[in-house]
Amino acid sequence: MRIMVCLCLALLVVGSAVSQDITVRPGDTLNVAVLGESDLSGKFIVRDDGAIALPMVGELHVEGLTPSAIARSLSERLAEYVKDPQVTVQIVEHAPVRVIISGAVRSPGVYFVPSDSHVAEALAVAGGATPAADLSAVLLARAGDSRVLDFRRFLDAGDDAQNPLLASGDTVRVAEVSPELSGARVIGKVMQPGTYQVRDSITPWDLITQAGGLAPGANPQQAVLKPRVGDPQVVDLTALLQPQAMANAPLIRPGDTLVVPGLTTQVYVLGGVGRPGPYYVQEGARLLEAIAEAGGVTEFAVLDQAYLVRAAAGQSQRAVREPLNLRKLLIDGDMSLNVELHAGDALFIPVRSPGSQKRPFLERAAPLLGPLLYLLL
Repeated sequence: MRIMVCLCLALLVVGSAVSQDITVRPGDTLNVAVLGESDLSGKFIVRDDGAIALPMVGELHVEGLTPSAIARSLSERLAEYVKDPQVTVQIVEHAPVRVIISGAVRSPGVYFVPSDSHVAEALAVAGGATPAADLSAVLLARAGDSRVLDFRRFLDAGDDAQNPLLASGDTVRVAEVSPELSGARVIGKVMQPGTYQVRDSITPWDLITQAGGLAPGANPQQAVLKPRVGDPQVVDLTALLQPQAMANAPLIRPGDTLVVPGLTTQVYVLGGVGRPGPYYVQEGARLLEAIAEAGGVTEFAVLDQAYLVRAAAGQSQRAVREPLNLRKLLIDGDMSLNVELHAGDALFIPVRSPGSQKRPFLERAAPLLGPLLYLLL
C-alpha cells in the first residue's frame, strides 16, 4: 500500500512539473490561489492581448510565461500589500485552437478544436475528405510558413510526422486531384503504355494488367515507381508475386508513374529448341538461361554439334564461331560450358531428321528435362 501511495505522489509531482513548463497563451483559463486571501484568488481568462487583471495587482502580461513564472511575478507585486504572499498558478483549461480548414473536405470553414488536436482531428471536424481529395498533398500553413503533408502515409503506415499537432491560426488545405491526375501512368516494356484510371490506389501488377501485361524484353526486377509526391523507388515486380510480399506491396495512386525498363541483353537461340528466336535476358545471363527461355532442346536436337556465334566487338572485327558440345553441358553436367552471354550472341543447335538412328536414353530425355537435366546426374 505504501508503495502505491508513493507512486501516486511521484506521478503527481511529475505531472505538476510538466504542467509548469507549459507556457500561457490567449484564451487559457488560469486558477490563481493566494494562500489566506480568497479575495485575491480566482479564475482568470487570458485576454487576446495576453494579459489578465487582478485585484490590487492590476494588469499583468502573462502570454508566453509559465505558471511558475506568473506566480513569482504576482508574489513580488502582492508583497506590497500581503506579508509573505504564497501564490500558486495553474492552467485549468487550455484555449481551443482556431484553425481554417479548406479544400476537398465536406464542410470547409473556421473551427475551434481542443489544444491537443492534430491534423486528423481537424479533418474529422470538417466532415472528412471528399472523394476528390488528394490526401498525399495536404497543405499546412502557419505564421507565414507552410509545408506539404503526405497524409496518406499517416493513414497507410502510421507516419506521425505527417499528422502534426495544430497551433492556433493554422490553415489546413486539402488538395483536389485534378482531372489530368485522376489516373496513373505506366511506360516502358508493357503491351499498352499509357494512363489508366485509378480511383484510390492499386498495386503495380493491377496497373500492368490494365496495360495488357509485360512486353517481351521487360525487366520487371528493375521497375521504378515515381510517386507524384515523394522520391522514386525501385520495385522488384517479380518478388511481389510471392504471397508474403503482397501485403507490403507499394501502392500506386493518381498522378504516379510506373516505369518498366527493358533488359539490355538480346540473344538468339535457333535450331533445335522449343521456341527459336530472339530473347531478352538479364545482363550476365548464361547459356542455360537462354536455352530455358527458348523452351529447352527438342527431341531431334544434335547436341554435340551446336555452336555459339559471338557478335563482333567492333566494325573492324568479325563474328567468332565457337563449337559447343551441349551434350556435355546438358547431360554430363559440365558447367564450364555454361558460358556467359553477351548482346547479339547466337546459339545454333542443328536438328537431326526424324528418320535417323535413336540416341541414348539420357539424350532422348533432354527435351523433357531441358537444361535442368544436369541437376539429376
